[in-house]
Amino acid sequence: MGRYAVIGHPISHTLSPLIHHANFDAKGTDDEYKALDISADQLKFIREIAVREALDGFNVTIPHKETIMEFLDEIDEGARMIGAVNTVAVKDGVFKGYNTDISGYMNAFTARFGEQKRKVLIIGAGGAAKAVQRAHSDHGDDVTVAARRKESFAQFKTDDFTPLLIEDISIQNQYDAIINTTPVGMKDEDVFEVMHIPATIVKEDTIGMDLIYQPGCTIFLSYFNGKNAMNGLPMLVSQAMDAYTIWTGKKGDYEAANKKCKEYFGGKS
Repeated sequence: MGRYAVIGHPISHTLSPLIHHANFDAKGTDDEYKALDISADQLKFIREIAVREALDGFNVTIPHKETIMEFLDEIDEGARMIGAVNTVAVKDGVFKGYNTDISGYMNAFTARFGEQKRKVLIIGAGGAAKAVQRAHSDHGDDVTVAARRKESFAQFKTDDFTPLLIEDISIQNQYDAIINTTPVGMKDEDVFEVMHIPATIVKEDTIGMDLIYQPGCTIFLSYFNGKNAMNGLPMLVSQAMDAYTIWTGKKGDYEAANKKCKEYFGGKS
């Protein structure tokens, strides 16, 4: 039996237990997964907590994705390149960090839209944007990251993308895919209006992906043709299944976990 958890603060909102238990049920295992509310002050004791809970691995969410790194023995290259960890494997007392947001995002994107190379605009420059940028740059795409402030680009550890201030996005810009990595839209805001981005950069065949998964169809996604629009739920489920693979060496049941999430949201995602 494997024992796993997600740590963060606050943690009551997390869907991780729902997703992982759906996978465990589908796989017919007796693995366990729980949410642990770990404050910033408690994080320095994470190794002792993991031993106490007999954890074989754990996920990491806000606000610990960056600060967890100093308490790990090893860090995967992808996680190191974006300076954030969301998955930790514990084996023989060794704590190794990974970032499955990178692989989970790209798996979800290519499963829906195919693997061809594209010109991609990423709106936002926070932690989620770093994972999306890493995924597309590793894929060989032409990536532009748009932020409100020039200082935001300093947190990126590589320069394999084009930095662009949001105010400089114009109707002359042409992109094959536009990704919203900001929380704008969770309360029915319009990203294009709030950030003064010309909506005419969206063409008939432009792909739109919003990392927000509730509401299932944000105002941002309404600008794109239905077949070219996707919310963040497939990424959420995919990154969880990638964590399961890291912990167990086995493939997770994406369909079962995705179905459970859709049922949870009443079929609206």
